[in-house]
Amino acid sequence: MSGGATALETAPAEGVPSGAARSRRAVTAAAFGTVLEWYDFFLYGTAAALVFPTLFFPADDPLTSLLLSFAVFATGFVARPLGGLVSGYLGDRFGRRRVLVATLLTMGVATALIGLLPTHAQVGALAPVLLVVLRLVQGLATGGEWSGAVLLALEQSPLRRGFRGAFISSAVYVGLILGNLAFVVLVAVLDEQALYDWGWRVPFIASLVLVVIGWRLRRRVDESPEFVAMLEARREARRPIAEVLRRPRGVLAVFLVRVGVNTTFYVVSVFCLSYASTVVGMPREVTLTALLVGAAVAAVLCPFWGALGDRIGPRRLVVWSLVAFALLAAPLFLVLDTGSAALVIGVVVAAIGIVNSASDGVQPAYFTAMFHTRVRYSGISIGREAGAIVGGGLAPLAATALLAQAGHWWPIAVMMAVAAIVGLVGTAIAPRETGRRPG
Repeated sequence: MSGGATALETAPAEGVPSGAARSRRAVTAAAFGTVLEWYDFFLYGTAAALVFPTLFFPADDPLTSLLLSFAVFATGFVARPLGGLVSGYLGDRFGRRRVLVATLLTMGVATALIGLLPTHAQVGALAPVLLVVLRLVQGLATGGEWSGAVLLALEQSPLRRGFRGAFISSAVYVGLILGNLAFVVLVAVLDEQALYDWGWRVPFIASLVLVVIGWRLRRRVDESPEFVAMLEARREARRPIAEVLRRPRGVLAVFLVRVGVNTTFYVVSVFCLSYASTVVGMPREVTLTALLVGAAVAAVLCPFWGALGDRIGPRRLVVWSLVAFALLAAPLFLVLDTGSAALVIGVVVAAIGIVNSASDGVQPAYFTAMFHTRVRYSGISIGREAGAIVGGGLAPLAATALLAQAGHWWPIAVMMAVAAIVGLVGTAIAPRETGRRPG
């Protein structure tokens, strides 16, 4: 670790927060902003299932409306790698904090504008076009958020990076919970007419309040000491994207790990819950409860996994998580087929709350250590967001196609196992402790 970072940690000037206080402030600001970003991102997914098919994609066939709505949902994943490229370049050239403030404001404004959009009944085909544009903007902002938040939190201090980084992972799950609960509350307190007339707009516009809080928190955080020390030593990368891709081992490792983890997560959280509702016939309340409880358990356990990763190394936990998902694939569907609400909630909590959180909890520290400071933002963003397209955007669609083709869930279980093996390949080729050398 650079000498500049050490000095900043050990000898704060009068009136300047200590290293520990500065580190806590950075983690808080990074995590809160991440909650907002992922609240906004997942909020669209909930609306896409509940209200957008009727409001923006009316058609004679309800299934067609739903497919169009989810197609727009997928555009957010498509835009994320581009957002990762832009944010990574700017973050490695000009600083992490500035980029994170920009991603926060961009996401918040785009989300609020979705809440102000006219519907198809009001302006016709222009309504879904505007929705697509704003969804793309959301994807661009999300593409630079996670990596930047991780670096803002972890580059403040070399100590307990696994534990501190895990709060960023917890924040993603909290955003998922809030994005779903917003509509749970609306459906509970409003009748259908009010929900479609104005109620659906409230969670989107309300994100502006969170934006103001997040903006104030991130504006108060100092720039990463590691990044500042690198600038003072004149070691910054002029072309960080080109530099990190010349030695693509770290980028490829992050990509493969995220393909493995994302595929299993989105098959469980999107496809399996839909399978339980439509094929098994379970009430949607049961599947939603399973998702929310699983996410809540994951949010609580991520810091535990992060602390354990500090002791035994993050790679071991990522490997353990991927192996567990491969072994859990077939039993997962066997439990779903029972139709037992208790068993379904239990297996989803095990998959998301325990197995997936073990990997997510340590990935901030794991990925950060793969890259030098000078190209770290670009390297993590490119690999992670490219993996999001395959694992997040395509995996549920592939699972649906396999079920339609085979008429059974076994090819999907095989796909999950193969994806886990792909992730294990990523852990095998990952650089070891690159980030511990000076940037």
